[in-house]
Amino acid sequence: MVADEYDRGRPQYPAAAIAWLLGDQPVDVVDLGAGTGKLTEAAVAAGHRVTAVEPLAEMRAILSARLPEVPVVAASAEDTGLPTGSADAVIAGAAFHWFHRARAFPEIVRILRPGGLLGLLGSRLDRSVPVAARVSEALDEGRRLGRAGHWPDADELSQWFRDVDPERRFPFGHPVDRGRLLDLAVSRSQLAIRNPDERRQELQRLGAFWDADPDLADRELVALPYMAVVVRARSVRDDLEYLNRL
Repeated sequence: MVADEYDRGRPQYPAAAIAWLLGDQPVDVVDLGAGTGKLTEAAVAAGHRVTAVEPLAEMRAILSARLPEVPVVAASAEDTGLPTGSADAVIAGAAFHWFHRARAFPEIVRILRPGGLLGLLGSRLDRSVPVAARVSEALDEGRRLGRAGHWPDADELSQWFRDVDPERRFPFGHPVDRGRLLDLAVSRSQLAIRNPDERRQELQRLGAFWDADPDLADRELVALPYMAVVVRARSVRDDLEYLNRL
């Protein structure tokens, strides 16, 4: 398990993204696949009442240590165990691609109140900035982001929600040092699942990349330009057969 590396390496979520997604009035939020609490923390800081849902004990331990006041449920996105109609918003940060969609969508619909929303968030290096583009290439980020079906598209979301807003992007800086770059790499599934020798070789390659890059070498900390990417779908459709069985 790479919970510690995930917590050290992954970026936070900017306040502007949370404000656009959830508004400025406190609401009841469920964070699915909450991990170590990166998105949970941002929603709590914005004044919202958050319940975190996370199946992995190692992730939950870090989340609870960071945010002891937040209820944490040991469950999955497909079966949260939460009461029907208990959330104004359901959010997921860099986690939706792990969900079993045919089961997760009905569960999201079940726990949302009328007029509630689903928010999907992720972050990526801003490749318009040269140093960020080089880091992205070194991490092979382009291939990961290009995977088909990484997020539901507007047509799929429209099967469940009446209103689907266009994707929004929010720039921010993520402080990274050499160690955190390696942590970020380890936290990604394509490296985490490799055998120890392959993982060690890849980390050596990334370390050498840092040491050779003109904007990174000999720097203790660099604020890498990132974009938070947010998708928002609002108001569960009232013609869903599933709703008749709630």
